[in-house]
Amino acid sequence: MKNKILPWTNKIVAAFLLLLGILAFVTSLKDLEFGTFSSPKGGFAPTVFSAGLIIFSLINLVLEMFKKNEVPEKLKDVNWLKWLLYMLICIAYVFLVKKIGFAVDTFICLFAMLKLTGRKGVVKPILISGVFSVIVWAIFTYAMNVPLPGASWF
Repeated sequence: MKNKILPWTNKIVAAFLLLLGILAFVTSLKDLEFGTFSSPKGGFAPTVFSAGLIIFSLINLVLEMFKKNEVPEKLKDVNWLKWLLYMLICIAYVFLVKKIGFAVDTFICLFAMLKLTGRKGVVKPILISGVFSVIVWAIFTYAMNVPLPGASWF
């Protein structure tokens, strides 16, 4: 399966970006008001940016269709299991942030990512995760006065 998908990676990404641009364009036209160039409304930037994404993705897709299918050098040695686990941690982070709070969620997910990337021991990853979580939380909460999600039990 890996040998069948990897040569098509650039074409798949180009097609995905084209579809994403089309979806964003249709959604922004349907749900947001565009306004005018002199008086833009909420849909102005999403519509313009998604139109740009469509144009550049279409150009990229056409160029990719004429290229030979080969595995990009950077993808040949990727550990796909680690990549999948990393993505699952990112997804878990998004879904857990409202349930357990920013600081705790960031600590747990950053610790898991550090261990996944090969950080030896337990003390350093715990310290890095803890210090990073607290510093980012403090910056947002006190310096920028932006409340981050917190758990009801915390």
